[in-house]
Amino acid sequence: MIIMINGAFGSGKTSAAKALQPLISNSMIYDPEEIGYMLRKLLPENYREENERTDDFQDIELWRILTVKTAKEVK
Repeated sequence: MIIMINGAFGSGKTSAAKALQPLISNSMIYDPEEIGYMLRKLLPENYREENERTDDFQDIELWRILTVKTAKEVK
């Protein structure tokens, strides 16, 4: 089972996940923002598509692909 917590930046998603995680046996926290931070380092802005050149790594198509694939593999 995967429980996704969605919301705006700074809304408390990580805090909520940290509070819930000990209550759910055999659980872990998977933070797809870590993939975004990695991609920012690996893909300089000039290597990205025009529509991906924003401050939001969620606009990078590869982030969306890797987030799902990584979740499947971790599960």
